Amino acid sequence: MIDFEKRLKSLKERRQGSRERAIYESMDSVTANSAVLRGVDVRKSESFESLNEVNGVKYTIGAMAPVESQSTKISIDEGNRVADSLIRSLQNNGESVTKRLQGSVALDVHIKGHSDVDMLIVVTNPVNVELPKVSPNGYSPSTDPRSLVNIARDVRVKSEKILPEKFPAAKVDAKGNKSISLEGGSLKRKVDIVPAIWFDSTSYQRSGQEYDRGIKIYHKEDHELILNYPFTHIKKVNDRDTRFSGNLKCVIRLMKNMIADMPDYKKRIAKKLSSYDLAAIAFHMNEDLNVPQYMRLSLVEKTRSHLSLLNNSKAYRDTLNVPDGSRKIFDTDDKSEALGILTSEITDLAKAIYNELKPYNVGYDSSVILSKSVF
Repeated sequence: MIDFEKRLKSLKERRQGSRERAIYESMDSVTANSAVLRGVDVRKSESFESLNEVNGVKYTIGAMAPVESQSTKISIDEGNRVADSLIRSLQNNGESVTKRLQGSVALDVHIKGHSDVDMLIVVTNPVNVELPKVSPNGYSPSTDPRSLVNIARDVRVKSEKILPEKFPAAKVDAKGNKSISLEGGSLKRKVDIVPAIWFDSTSYQRSGQEYDRGIKIYHKEDHELILNYPFTHIKKVNDRDTRFSGNLKCVIRLMKNMIADMPDYKKRIAKKLSSYDLAAIAFHMNEDLNVPQYMRLSLVEKTRSHLSLLNNSKAYRDTLNVPDGSRKIFDTDDKSEALGILTSEITDLAKAIYNELKPYNVGYDSSVILSKSVF
């Protein structure tokens, strides 16, 4: 049986931080100490907390909801602050670079109030052009004698030197192969800096739309460039989410929160499905996402049914690509194992909500959740 009181507490802390943290961030230390001892809670009450519903419904609606916009803005602002400072120094050191936001914060499917933010630092000149070129005369030859991979490496090496100088009080971790992370000091959020170069696909050469443009991320250990299409992913997910009135992102956040609330022995396996993979899984729910806002609880049953289908039919799940079409969702065996755990957890959630709504009934009747309105 799911302890929804405990789940609501953990959900609140993910979204707004602990009660103690919120107090110490809003008061001087003497006043804060007194407030903590008196049990004061300065965190805002969110709409899901005031629902006149059982705790399972409150938790689910809260788990689907976006993080408060002001908290998201702080994450983006901190990412931009670090990136802008780094870019100025890189430009002074002979590198031509720009920035882009990617990841869960860019899509607004993050589930933590104090969420990490991913900032791409992208080489602007030269660029990698997919052949054959759509317009052979559309690009000038590079005047930089370095190879593209060496340019990306140099941006990485210089960034590792610059960031500790610009943010001396922060902890800078350069051990990651794809990113350099910063946290602490003056930073209100953890920021991941990801050096990359542009990849001008033939689709981008034809359309001129950035969502068709690829990036190649520099991998430090392997000294190679790895192709991604983060802006295509964002565009595809945003378009489908708009089509279904925000329900796609609701399902993504729900699955992410379910994994976050798993015991560690399950979470270690379930996290083999990245946020990117979870977005892809929800993306393929298609018309099952077409429910009115006041019936979003039904997305629990629709998600359970979709995951069960994927879990039980390897032939079907092996046909599914991520939204940008660059690879299969289930491209490793451990993702299938993770799917099994996630399916079980969502099934338990549906049954636990049903038992709260119909405490005297035996078994599980999906129509109860499918027809439940929440205002």
